[in-house]
Amino acid sequence: MAKEAAIGAERPFLCGDALKVEAGGRATLMGSRCGDCGVEFFPPAPVCSSCMSENMKAQAMPGRGTLYAFSTVHIAAKKWKLPMRIGYVDLANRARVCAHLEGDDLKIGDEVEVAVGVVGEDAEGPITTFVFKKVTS
Repeated sequence: MAKEAAIGAERPFLCGDALKVEAGGRATLMGSRCGDCGVEFFPPAPVCSSCMSENMKAQAMPGRGTLYAFSTVHIAAKKWKLPMRIGYVDLANRARVCAHLEGDDLKIGDEVEVAVGVVGEDAEGPITTFVFKKVTS
């Protein structure tokens, strides 16, 4: 994973500041938490969609979640790696994240964890972003 983090360091991540990667390659999603009602969001939001407060604080999201739903895409724009798996992951803080998924053996209800992955390539090189992959241990 450190190699993938190095790729992202050369080119901004597809998701911008919503992903932080440590030197060792550990990925953390960054969202926001409403200072008034406590609801947590991903991606970060300037206004709470629950209570409309602007009292939002940066918040690290849980690194693991449960695969809620997914689909496999076989036809897409040329730059995307195929087959492309896209799905929703429910995090422990009740945030639901739409993300690229890694792995062929996924099923609804699997425990998944956030990582850095290459999801495609264009004229500028590899496209990196956060992905979720099945927890193996």
